[in-house]
Order: sequence, then C-alpha cells, then structure tokens
Amino acid sequence: MRFFLYADNLNPIQLKKRAPEHQLLFHAYLPDHTIKFGRWSNQWRCGLATVAPSQGERVWGVVFNLTDEDVKELDKFESDLPEEAFRHVEVNVFRENEEKEFVTTHVAHTIGKFKPKEHYLDWIVTGVKHWKLPDECLDMWNLFRRS
Repeated sequence: MRFFLYADNLNPIQLKKRAPEHQLLFHAYLPDHTIKFGRWSNQWRCGLATVAPSQGERVWGVVFNLTDEDVKELDKFESDLPEEAFRHVEVNVFRENEEKEFVTTHVAHTIGKFKPKEHYLDWIVTGVKHWKLPDECLDMWNLFRRS
C-alpha cells in the first residue's frame, strides 16, 4: 500500500519499529492542509500531530510502500490511544515535480487543541532531516516551537 507519512512517523527509528519493511517511494506534499495537534498522547505527554484542511497551505511528507503487516503495526500507534483515534483516508498528494498521486494517509479524529513539546518536535525534525524534505517543511515544524 502506498502510504503518505508525516510528523513523528518520519523518524527513522520509529518508522523501522512500526513499519520494518517500508520502502521509500518519493517525497510529496498534501495540498490545502496544515498540521494540528488534536489528540493527547500520554506517551509523549503532549499533543499529537494530524493533518487538517486549510486552504492554501501544505504538509510535506514521504510516500512509502508498506506491507499489510506494516500498516497493522502503524495503526497500533500509541498504546495509550483508542483504536478509533486515527483513520485511513485516501488523498491526492503531489510529488516535487507536481505530479499528482493517489495514496493513503492517516488522520486523527480530533478531540481538542493541544500543544506539542520540544522533545516531540525534535523527534519529528530528526525525521524531516533524515528524509531530506524541503526547507519549507523544516521551517513549518520549527514554527511550532514558538506557538
């Protein structure tokens, strides 16, 4: 399955643990979306990132080929969240060359507004740098440090 991953799932340590058979396909962005922190994580002790519609904005991530087993592990996510906390959604993303691709991603059922913490943002930024995503992506995550 072609899966668009963003936020903490980009961290190579977490990705290897949750989707050990992942295969990198391409960098991409989800148009007309932004990052929100709509779920609380006891594990991280802060808000968890999800995508939410937002005209004119975009969220960068990476599209991977994941096995069915990888997806099952990925869906387990955080043991402190209920099963229905995240759902799979089919979306159109754009490659760096602006070619449109139809893929799956995960989106949280938001239950409020929460703040991210430095250690969580550091974890995400490690993944952004590892996959060499555009500076625009790095800048977006670093902006959350000031909010």
